[in-house]
Amino acid sequence: METHAKVVIIGGGVVGCSVLFHLAKFGWKDCVLLERNELTSGSSWHAAGQIHTISSDPNISRLQGYTINLYKEIEEISGHSVGMHSTGGFYLASNMTGTITSRGNVPRRVIWASIKSLFHSKRSPGSIR
Repeated sequence: METHAKVVIIGGGVVGCSVLFHLAKFGWKDCVLLERNELTSGSSWHAAGQIHTISSDPNISRLQGYTINLYKEIEEISGHSVGMHSTGGFYLASNMTGTITSRGNVPRRVIWASIKSLFHSKRSPGSIR
């Protein structure tokens, strides 16, 4: 075991693993990750698969889009599946006014879906039963 490292990352959750992956991707070699148990066995396990493509914050949407593409890149580089299954989702308004505003978020989400070329459609209440 090495006794010195340029970078020591404490915690093998999603953030620690991501930091190590990105450092290696940018050519850093003297890095070590310390984890007291199995990788992602701490607080990261409960959020597995909770990646939303569109957020009301454009910066979060960009980060989420980057993350989705990163998982694809990791699969290509490693030759192993990360087990990600893209499923989609929907936003539901509780009344006709909500179909337009939905707390101010629907218009932004629709705009972001259009910009990111994501499939989206407005549905009638009867079509989702």
